[in-house]
Amino acid sequence: MKIFYRMLLKDTVPVMLLALMFFVLILEMVDLFANLWRYLNQDVPVEVILTIQLYYLPKCIAYAAPISLLFAVSFTLGNLYANNELIALLGSGVSLRRAVVPILVLGFLLGAALLFFEDRIVINTYATKIRYVKTVLGQKENANNTNVTIRGNEGGVIYSSEYYNDQNRTLSNLTVLISDENGIFRERIDAKWAEYSEGSWLLHDCRIFRYEGQKIIEIRRDNMRHPLLTDEPDTFRRKEKNLDELKLNEARLYIEELQKAGRDSRVARTDYYKRIAFIFTPFIVSLISVAVGSRFKKNILLMSLLLSLSISVIFYVFQMITGILANTGLMPPFTGAFLPVIVFFILGITMMRFVRT
Repeated sequence: MKIFYRMLLKDTVPVMLLALMFFVLILEMVDLFANLWRYLNQDVPVEVILTIQLYYLPKCIAYAAPISLLFAVSFTLGNLYANNELIALLGSGVSLRRAVVPILVLGFLLGAALLFFEDRIVINTYATKIRYVKTVLGQKENANNTNVTIRGNEGGVIYSSEYYNDQNRTLSNLTVLISDENGIFRERIDAKWAEYSEGSWLLHDCRIFRYEGQKIIEIRRDNMRHPLLTDEPDTFRRKEKNLDELKLNEARLYIEELQKAGRDSRVARTDYYKRIAFIFTPFIVSLISVAVGSRFKKNILLMSLLLSLSISVIFYVFQMITGILANTGLMPPFTGAFLPVIVFFILGITMMRFVRT
């Protein structure tokens, strides 16, 4: 069996690498032509466009690797069956399930390698690609924020504002709650608006409520500064992040920040779990391709290509649907990320039960 295993891997890996080049080229061309009119409108030099596409290359490899493995396995097994080599193997008493063990191991190892590859290389290059595109197209991030509630750097200070304008560095309809070191309420400040200058916030049209004895008194001021209101404007900026540009550890910390701030983290958690679930994708596609690819006897190249594209489209569409359901709260983020993996794993196991042995 060792000789057959070596032969199987020797036939599968080169085909997978060739298929990987083909699918990567398709993904690169799709991205290029989707943005080409924008590049032409901005007179972006050819060398800059090529640089952008080069930074996109690792992301394409991560996307294309499972599809390439699916194609390679189905093509290799189809050739073995067409040349009667698979029939000879099965006739000698070796089951197909035992014969394809190296392929399944290859699929699992590929998934682990892709997770490492994405976390160490793809994240950095894809983030660089996005920054390049925004720079050459003159796109600017909108750092304005609405319904901002944060805890200040100085203990016992909580800001709540309806709108933060990053360009002017102003807060509208601001409410500030101040408590002492024991968490006991000291005063509340309401301001129509506030601007950051000279290292602190200048509040305008203020109403101050504080305890005086056993009563709460109200004080009005046209403008004022408070020694505790020194938080930098960056604290109030919109901090939406794309998890495709964050490593796993950074993504986990970002999700924790969202949860501590009381903000919706469903989308971030779904994307985070999807990245973890991706490790099982090459194993599942290899399982399905073993069950289906061994049935090919004619037009092997065409049938393998159609199979790999069809299964990939169905899987990614199903994953997109469950992701949308998770993002809208119709199912938990973990379920939305792992349900396609579980469904296709069950499908692969079921198909393997009926494969010729």
